[in-house]
Amino acid sequence: MKKLLLTLLITAVGASAATARLSLADQAMLRQQKMEQRGMLNAASPRKAAPAPGLSHITHAFIKLNTGFTQADLEAEGVTVNASRGGILLCSLPTNDVVRVAALDAVEQIELSKPMRANMDLARVASGVDKLHAGEALDQPYTGNGVIAGIVDQGMDPNHINFVNEDGSSRLGYLAHIAIDYTAPDGWSGSEYDRDNIWRFTTDTEETFHGTHTMGTLAGGYKGDIDAAVRQNTQLAEIKTIKNPYYGVATGADIAAGCGELRDMLIALSIDRILDYRYQEQKPCVLSLSIGSTTGSHNPKALMCQFLDEVAKECIVVLSAGNEGDIPLALKKTFTAEDKEAKTFILPTYKSDTRSGQVYLYSDKPFKFKGVVYNKTRKRIVDNMPVIDGQEQGAAQYYCSSDQVESSADIVNATFNRYFNGYVGVGWDIDTYTGEYMALIDYYTVDNAETNANGNYIIGFVVEGEEGQHVEAYCNGLYTALDDYDQEGWDDGSTDGTISDMACGNDVIVVGAYNTRDDYPALDGFMYNYQGAFAPGKVTAFSSYGTLADGRALPHVCAPGAAIISSCSKYYAESTSNGVRNNALNAKVTHDGRTSYWCPAMGTSMATPYVAGSIALWLEADPTLTTDVIKEIISTTSMRDADVEAGNPVQWGAGKFDAYAGLKEVLRRNSASVSDITADDSALMVKREGDNCTMFLAGADCMHACIYSLGGACVLESEAAGDELAIDISDLPKGVYVLNVNGIHSRKIIK
Repeated sequence: MKKLLLTLLITAVGASAATARLSLADQAMLRQQKMEQRGMLNAASPRKAAPAPGLSHITHAFIKLNTGFTQADLEAEGVTVNASRGGILLCSLPTNDVVRVAALDAVEQIELSKPMRANMDLARVASGVDKLHAGEALDQPYTGNGVIAGIVDQGMDPNHINFVNEDGSSRLGYLAHIAIDYTAPDGWSGSEYDRDNIWRFTTDTEETFHGTHTMGTLAGGYKGDIDAAVRQNTQLAEIKTIKNPYYGVATGADIAAGCGELRDMLIALSIDRILDYRYQEQKPCVLSLSIGSTTGSHNPKALMCQFLDEVAKECIVVLSAGNEGDIPLALKKTFTAEDKEAKTFILPTYKSDTRSGQVYLYSDKPFKFKGVVYNKTRKRIVDNMPVIDGQEQGAAQYYCSSDQVESSADIVNATFNRYFNGYVGVGWDIDTYTGEYMALIDYYTVDNAETNANGNYIIGFVVEGEEGQHVEAYCNGLYTALDDYDQEGWDDGSTDGTISDMACGNDVIVVGAYNTRDDYPALDGFMYNYQGAFAPGKVTAFSSYGTLADGRALPHVCAPGAAIISSCSKYYAESTSNGVRNNALNAKVTHDGRTSYWCPAMGTSMATPYVAGSIALWLEADPTLTTDVIKEIISTTSMRDADVEAGNPVQWGAGKFDAYAGLKEVLRRNSASVSDITADDSALMVKREGDNCTMFLAGADCMHACIYSLGGACVLESEAAGDELAIDISDLPKGVYVLNVNGIHSRKIIK
């Protein structure tokens, strides 16, 4: 076959369009959906099935409007707006109408919804939460009282005894269940439950326990008797009735939860409803999100990141870093005079013969780009799949096998057709968020069982630039990684860049994981260990991290994440299809005819609710804390022991999260802030009877009182004629406040 030359990806850049275009990544998603609906993808595909034939296919998207347009303009075009926050709309629209809607004058940015995935005894001791619960050397115990601990996850069992008060009432004040439903007009369905009817809800899915586990770490509060496996020696455990040591962090917090399908727009809908509950209750809130995806630009201007930054103006948002820190998903290279190429291969991680996903490439200068087929035995490229001359900006060229043609523009590539079933698409664009040159390779390939049975032919890509140019590539990491296949002259992937794309916003707190346990006792009477893979004190090998293009390093901090014992969904534990056995469970208790379980798990998913729950305790001490202040406290109070100093500074962040040291710093700042704001004014007389404050100011014709938080916000005000005024502070959260009368006279108030 004639060898094709590398083609210049970009030769000139025209003026950017005034309206949005559907991105290459979203075009790839639409192509995939169409092929799935037509039954064209191989049965071995790991991709999730499309709706059954005959059902209307609805797509969900984030949309940001251009200046001068309103939600009504979008709705007039047949788009359903489910919710909005900070100018970002959460929308539903027909799949076959996406391209038209993206090109409307009203639309500045559009992003199709993407799938996300889910990313305590020893843990509490490791960073001092036990001391906070006990009130050790503090003015009081701290449990998160008066604070909402919010969470969105999958596999919820909200009626687990961990979330039930002693009087039988639910700890959950609110739960939203939102799921994909192709029979519904907008492609999703939802149900809401309050404290009085949460007992009617079972679970969103019995296929996982993840949400029950993370919510247990965040706020599980059961401290009664359980039948637990207790370590006897290195090999054996015995079953004893003990007081539960596996409760969570914010044991006194009000819980608000969302569960269901883990797609980013549906997650955003759950968050929107939790914030509505937060305003209804008028309490400070922290939100724990142990979910994410590596798919995307890793840029804070992505719409999901923008949405979470808007949410962070209303509550504290804590996100997991991801669990791909030991998988080479990134490639970063600066070209030299001797080496002006970056080239690597796409390694299957789902099945040895199946590649499915995308790789995103970025640079501040134009570059040449092509996909390739490579022969490992002969150690050479045998076929090129380039961005072709004159290829339109924002469009992809697809090379495919004869059974995977979706469009008349697709090229049936003879060499590719011989060794693979599937397709490879390549395209270029100017990145919407950064203005950088970018390219995408979109692929779904299965090795041909007859002509490539031994996997000798593999898929890769080549980037060529100029001396001094820097390029970065990110693999979405669902089913593939970047690897050199031990081929000389080819580049291996990097783990610096595995950070969750969803965690790249400016105003969120990102958490990695370290180990606190390397074995666990099980209900079958044996001890199980991880063969040294999770040595206590060390950073968890799979904890994701990354240095972003804007210079930020994530995560901010690491917390206990391996291996954590917390509550397990009854529906998962008792499911016959899951095959759960006693060797995977640590404890159980039966109460009122219902059995609740506990099990071990590991991940940044487990570390995230640990930090979020601790922040709930900090908010109890000071409800006015902001994300920036919390980040500063974390950076100055986290532990930096020998394990941290010897490790990768990007992967560790500030070090090991210290809840106890952090709360003491919160209290110090409270004291300093009050001293800075005002001294008690003797001209103003204040009489306290519980939460009722009566103020007297001699000679005043009228009284106007405002109670300020330490952050400077007026949180309560009242006025009356004369020289006396009463005000009720019962609705205010615990904390330190400043009472000001008539703009002149002030007093400190502590509730």
